[in-house]
Order: sequence, then structure tokens, then C-alpha cells
Amino acid sequence: MSPRAWLRLGLLAIVLGSVGVWIARRGTATDDAAGPDAAAVARAKVLVTYFTTDVRCKTCRILEDLSRRAVQEGFVAEVARGDVLFRVVNTDRAEHRAYVEHYAITNKIVIVSHQRDGKEVAWTPRQDIWLHYEEPTEFFAYVREPIATYLQRP
Repeated sequence: MSPRAWLRLGLLAIVLGSVGVWIARRGTATDDAAGPDAAAVARAKVLVTYFTTDVRCKTCRILEDLSRRAVQEGFVAEVARGDVLFRVVNTDRAEHRAYVEHYAITNKIVIVSHQRDGKEVAWTPRQDIWLHYEEPTEFFAYVREPIATYLQRP
């Protein structure tokens, strides 16, 4: 094989490898693999859920990361005790369609749910996360406010 043919073959391998990486990273959303199990959800006082879909843009990924950080960094002790849980749910999955109906979900959103004895007693939608994602301090305050409120309630 000539050096020119080897060069073409090498470039083709790079292109195909790049396309493979792009497809892998393109990111169909999956539920948070490290998310809480059913027993942990039943024990939680506050459940914070970032609802996403199979289609995830750069901003969607930022929203998920900021939502997770708002919970994990803002309520360290409560998360450690299991009083506050964060999870990611993909509403494109058939088994999660009930969430779409219950919360009237039309876009990526954070729902903060007050739980008592494993049952939801109140919930607060945080649909304006889109307006705050470029200002993390504002974003964190926006997401954390209902969590703090629910933690103070019996």
C-alpha cells in the first residue's frame, strides 16, 4: 500500500472514530443511574426531580448539573440523612408518562415535592430555571427556596 493510501485510511479511521464519539456523547437522556431507590424515595421529606427528555442540548445539561448542585451543595446534611433526594427522570420513557400528566410537564423542569410517609403532599414547579441558568447564584436560590420551605414543615 502506498503512503497516500495509508494516509487516506488513517484519516477515514479518525473521521469514523469521531462520528462514533459524537453519537455516543450526543446524549440520549437516561434516568440517573445513581439515583435513589424506591425505599429512599419513600423515606425522603423532599424529593427534587429534574425532568428531561431524550433530546438534550448543551443548556439542558447545564440545567441538570446546576439542579444537582443546588441540592447537593445547598443541603449537605439533609442529603446525607436522606431527607432530601435528587433524581433525574426522562419523560420520554413510557413508564414515566404519569409524571407528564400529573405535573403538566411541557419542557425540562425541576419539581420540588414535599413528601410525608412516602406520599406527595405538596409540590412546587421550578419551570423558570431557563431564566436563571446563566447566573448560578440566582439559579441556586430559585431551586433551593421551596426545598428549605418544605424542610421546615412537619
